[in-house]
Amino acid sequence: MLKRLLEYEVIPGENLPGGLPRQRLVVLSPIWRGPALYLEYPDGEVHILEGCRKPGQPCDVQVFWTRQDPQGPPVCLAIGGEAGLRLLMPREDDEVSRGLAFLALAESLIPSEVLAIIGPPPPVEPLLLG
Repeated sequence: MLKRLLEYEVIPGENLPGGLPRQRLVVLSPIWRGPALYLEYPDGEVHILEGCRKPGQPCDVQVFWTRQDPQGPPVCLAIGGEAGLRLLMPREDDEVSRGLAFLALAESLIPSEVLAIIGPPPPVEPLLLG
């Protein structure tokens, strides 16, 4: 599979005051896109991940496999827009939210509809010795 790069930056703002400098992410799978990602934890708690362009302007969440280093482990990464991601944690009488630049997902938290698009983790690339 031909590797492609995706540039991603989060501009400092209300959602994420520190922002995130421009990153070049290697995309190792098809990209799942959706308006929200529902993460169900083993205890039944559900968190909702939304992409943000600017405060009050939603955008799609994108999820794909990447890795920082060719011999490193694959990582399932969720990203949003120029204002990052918003993680909503519903509570009985309230809703708590938190701004994130990105979120790495444990394999056990990746919803089946996302796995159907991005597939299983890619294998580690073999080290070529010259």
